[in-house]
Amino acid sequence: MPPGQFLRTRIPLLWTRRIGRYLASLSHELLTPPNAIIGFTGTLLIGLPGPLTTDQDKQLRTIQISAKHLLSLINDLLDLAKIESGKLELRFKPISCQSVMEEVANALRPLAENKGLTLALTMPEEACVVQTDRRAVSQILLNLTNNAIKFTDCGPVCLALQQRQDSGRGLMEISVMDTGTGIGPEDQSKLFEAFSQVDMSAARRHEGTGLGLHLSQKLAELLGGRITFYSTYGQGSTFTVTIPGS
Repeated sequence: MPPGQFLRTRIPLLWTRRIGRYLASLSHELLTPPNAIIGFTGTLLIGLPGPLTTDQDKQLRTIQISAKHLLSLINDLLDLAKIESGKLELRFKPISCQSVMEEVANALRPLAENKGLTLALTMPEEACVVQTDRRAVSQILLNLTNNAIKFTDCGPVCLALQQRQDSGRGLMEISVMDTGTGIGPEDQSKLFEAFSQVDMSAARRHEGTGLGLHLSQKLAELLGGRITFYSTYGQGSTFTVTIPGS
């Protein structure tokens, strides 16, 4: 290998792994400050120490929102660090896909309703069970569904589950469909890159770490699956996570 190529490939890779191991070992220290901020501001906002003025309430809510955004970024970075350092532990057990989808929908439905959106589920009646890691699947669906809600101003967001066969292999597919802004052709090739923020006009209105899709694709690959999508700018997008069956 030419020396220049070694510097461009091996050194960044070694640096990334070392940083990954370092971050993974600091998870408690990194998570404690934002969790403390969120907890104390929550106590103040519910009025336990005493009543707040309108300005104080507004300022505390801004602090809390910022702390939650920081916590989300730290969690994404820690998960990526664990993946890069090989420290992410997956627990493969039989899980009900319907159950995971319902949990995700229940968690994010208030966010959708606050925007006047409908969050719907389409699932077969028969149980769809797959041997996989429940937390990883849940995290992928939370990321995909949160994005769908974030970039949709009107219309429905739907999670749909189906089973299919591919070369004799059973697969579960969960699709997240929205009627949002969509993704332009020029942005689609970089969609799963770390820290990528597509549709910058929309990104200014919606906070995000730029890690959600990158992390979700990494998790899907660890599960032996993948995430695919199709999107029409101005009409909406569909993201599908495919997971190997039992």
